[in-house]
Amino acid sequence: MESLFGLIGLDDAVADTAETTVGGFGNIDSFMSIMMIAIGVFALYSAVVGKGPAFKNSYPASMQEEANKMLQKFLWFIAPVTLASGILDFVFPGSMWPYLGGIIIIIPAIIIYVILFRRRFKEDLKRMR
Repeated sequence: MESLFGLIGLDDAVADTAETTVGGFGNIDSFMSIMMIAIGVFALYSAVVGKGPAFKNSYPASMQEEANKMLQKFLWFIAPVTLASGILDFVFPGSMWPYLGGIIIIIPAIIIYVILFRRRFKEDLKRMR
């Protein structure tokens, strides 16, 4: 069965457009690069200011200040990596190195942060349940 676009002769044009554009940002790679840059800027802003949605949590008062300091240190580390990864990926499209480099650093950093956070606040987290 042929699609409606095929019936009116636009099948190839629609397929080409769908592969190369995403919301007006060119292609999916540049969209993802822009998202990485936006996340990096947001994380850097949160690290500098020490406020924002990342710091709005329901931790007990006994751990609130220390948990936010730990989060701020994590953001100081992860923000430049995310920002650099996004910028390099945007400037050098098609290269997998900026993307892989960012992922190789970002994912282990998140895992390490979660492990350290759980170890540090183990007793407080048990009381929260």
